[in-house]
Amino acid sequence: MSRKLRKKILGDSLIWVVIAAFVVIMLFPFVYILSTALKSDTDLATSVGRILPKAVQWENFTKAWQLLDFPKCFFNSFIVAIAVTALTIFLCSLAAYVFTRLEFKGRNIVFILYLSTMMIPITVRLIPSYNLCRNLNMLDTYMGMILPQVAWSIPFGTFLMRQFYMGIPKQLDEAAKIDGASHFQIFWKILLPNTKSSMTTLGIYTFISAWNNLIWMLLSVRSESKWTVTLGISSICGASVIKQPTWNLIMGVIVIGMIPVLILFFAFQKYFMQSVAATGIK
Repeated sequence: MSRKLRKKILGDSLIWVVIAAFVVIMLFPFVYILSTALKSDTDLATSVGRILPKAVQWENFTKAWQLLDFPKCFFNSFIVAIAVTALTIFLCSLAAYVFTRLEFKGRNIVFILYLSTMMIPITVRLIPSYNLCRNLNMLDTYMGMILPQVAWSIPFGTFLMRQFYMGIPKQLDEAAKIDGASHFQIFWKILLPNTKSSMTTLGIYTFISAWNNLIWMLLSVRSESKWTVTLGISSICGASVIKQPTWNLIMGVIVIGMIPVLILFFAFQKYFMQSVAATGIK
């Protein structure tokens, strides 16, 4: 075996070891949550240092389901997450079209100022967003739960969509203009069909962010009928909870809350990977 070949094998082996380590680090929290959710109360108290349960307790999920009004929580979470995702994709696509297809003075400066809002921490945005929603009587409403998250998602979403629009040849636009197409027709019939993978990527990211959002829900939601899944989970655990369920049931609630997000990711995984591959090619 030549020295060059040995170095290549050693290098490839090192890369696979690093990848395997990252996979273990990423999967361990999910394995731990699921295994804890499947443990009995006795096993939970005596399994210090042991991850897998002695006996699988599937009935824990039935008990966990009864801790929250999951149908209502899922309904509210879907309403908020789907609305935030749809509005973000549409508005970001329009903004990306403006920054890539329309020529106007100071376009790049406006785009830099546009992106600079991403540097503002979410905690800084909470107080003005809360005051604005309070003055507009949008607290404890779907509008108040949705619109601030859309506003926070737009800068990154516009940046992402702009990068993909820049990869679409402008010759397609010029050919459409010769045929008499308007700006909206070019946007709707040419650019959008060619950016399905990027819209899917942005949609998955935005949906997961909106689904997992807790801090804004804590500020904007007052009535239990508007609870999302994250608010429901926070209501059964924490320092303010007087009678907290056992941790196996809490983990069961968390597993149930993760199911829609996992289904979404695996359902649109093909488009997500296409987007990543296209980004690498560019």
